[in-house]
Amino acid sequence: MTRLRARFSVSMPIELIIFDVDGVLKQVVDPYMLLHRHFGTEEEGRRHFRAFREGHITYEEFAQLDAWAWRGRRVTEVKALLRSTPYTRGAFETAAALHARGIPFVFLSSGFDLNVEDVARDLSAAGWCANLLHQDHGRIVGRMTVQVPYGGKGPIVQEILSRWDVDPGQVVAVGDSETDIRMFERVGHAVAIRPRTDVVRQAADITMGDLTEFITFIDSRM
Repeated sequence: MTRLRARFSVSMPIELIIFDVDGVLKQVVDPYMLLHRHFGTEEEGRRHFRAFREGHITYEEFAQLDAWAWRGRRVTEVKALLRSTPYTRGAFETAAALHARGIPFVFLSSGFDLNVEDVARDLSAAGWCANLLHQDHGRIVGRMTVQVPYGGKGPIVQEILSRWDVDPGQVVAVGDSETDIRMFERVGHAVAIRPRTDVVRQAADITMGDLTEFITFIDSRM
């Protein structure tokens, strides 16, 4: 059952959608571990993330350690691996339907650009923001610029609202993990697609099994 936030006007038409990418539009929920498995650095990646979650290192340090593990790898190999991962059910249909209705959408991901940029191109998104995995002469150089820190989507949503000049009540955020909760809190409509935890489910206004239900929801708000 939809649970709408009283602090926003729920009668306003939807003007913008903000999508998470991993697990929402792409089936792979963790592109970092996807690369680690492919390059044989999975244990290293798990050790990095565990150190971050236990407070031994910062998220910035975690990101640099992950990027360093892939130094020297060909960008073409990384992009081919990422492109081989399937889209979620309803992703292309949802994008097409939003374009047909004149509703722009953007991506906000704590993943990295080599994945998100291609998804944005495939679905013709109006914009995207993700972490930047640095490259030089076709190879990963082992450095990352963190633009979307872990749990840090809230302030970026505020920047997006300002850039698009929209009221929070006119915006839908779509996510699946606890990193999306701060995004949910800044908009009028929070949609969880296959939420990974009960905490995510409780933070959302509405939960869906996949994106095939999303356009029906949007149409009900127009």
